[in-house]
Amino acid sequence: MSISLDFIRERIGGLRKQCEEGSVASDISLAHFTSAFDVPAAHWSKMVHESGNYLLSAPYLAALEQHPYKGMCFHYVVAYRAEEPIAILYYQETDVHITNVDKNVDTEKVGDTNSFFNKAKGVIASSLESIKARLLIQGNLLQSGEHGAFFTASLSKQEQALIVDTAWRKIVDSNRSGKKIRCILIKDINEPLRDELQLLDKDLTPFAVQPNMTSTIREEWTDFVSVLNDFSSKYRVRAKKAIKQACHLELRELNVDEIQQMNDTIMKLFKNVEAGADFHMVSIHPRYFIDLKAALEDRFVVKGYFKDNELIGFYSYIKGLGHNYASFVGINYDYNHEFALYQNMLYNLLDDAIQDGAKSIDLARTAMEIKSTMGAEPVNHHLLIKHLNPITNSIVKRFIQNIRPKEWVQRTPFKE
Repeated sequence: MSISLDFIRERIGGLRKQCEEGSVASDISLAHFTSAFDVPAAHWSKMVHESGNYLLSAPYLAALEQHPYKGMCFHYVVAYRAEEPIAILYYQETDVHITNVDKNVDTEKVGDTNSFFNKAKGVIASSLESIKARLLIQGNLLQSGEHGAFFTASLSKQEQALIVDTAWRKIVDSNRSGKKIRCILIKDINEPLRDELQLLDKDLTPFAVQPNMTSTIREEWTDFVSVLNDFSSKYRVRAKKAIKQACHLELRELNVDEIQQMNDTIMKLFKNVEAGADFHMVSIHPRYFIDLKAALEDRFVVKGYFKDNELIGFYSYIKGLGHNYASFVGINYDYNHEFALYQNMLYNLLDDAIQDGAKSIDLARTAMEIKSTMGAEPVNHHLLIKHLNPITNSIVKRFIQNIRPKEWVQRTPFKE
């Protein structure tokens, strides 16, 4: 099949122009795309395979594109050195409202700055509401963890920081969404990269959130019974009691047709949980579970708990490349205590990870204490934020520096 000159000029020529305009250093260039369907598939897939991170894969990201949260759009950046891909970066762009930001921080820890905290919150919230602030996030608001970028081992931390710094500026300058980006959030990165980015841009403010809870799968585990055998007596008794409470419930995996048929109930159960969450910046589209299952097939799992054929709870997770990622859950709280639904979800997620041959399961950053009772441990990530208006950014900086994540107790269920 012949390729027209117009195609070469418009498509390939456009890519060449993007790379030239997005130069980081003399031998590094950046290409910017606004759809997973447009990224160079071979280059992106090569990086994902090297990273081992399925949540950076084009099929998963393309599935999120299909029915995004209202007003959200996406950006993808590939960094090249001499035509070889050396890094990929993923961004979500959305509107942000922070009127309830203090729900997930311990304001008592602010101490004598408490009055400032309250004043700053009002000033910032009013400012952002009045200008309908647009936020650019390096990372994924729907999943916690390092899912915003991958760099090859050949890149130094200084080069990584330069790529990150150049990439978000390129996206802001391009104004592809037609909405002016006001704020930048670099989400869930490691400490060395955070430090290098702050050396490049002192206006980036670091802050802490609750840690990711992750369970590592031991080689000797074959099912959850073998996990129980490693629990100390106290936690083994507690787990067996919870499992017994749910023994008369039916637990089964849902296929895409069942998810579509039960979607109204699934979303209602999800909203029950979302309503009780300390803080969330975005929600999900009503077709999230349907579309993700249709797109990812057996890599996206939704399992439901049924009482007399009534769906009273569900959990979902993504099968990664040797690692599982817990996704959204839904609960009818009228039954939660009676059947220990949430506790059983955690046990079932761990059992599924074992059966899937995963090395670990990421359980996200909510309900840390109860997750630690089944062996999950905290993994800390670092975040950086910057408002592009210098005056507003000075308020944001002081505000952010004076908040603290809520305290919780790490449990240790395993025998010593």
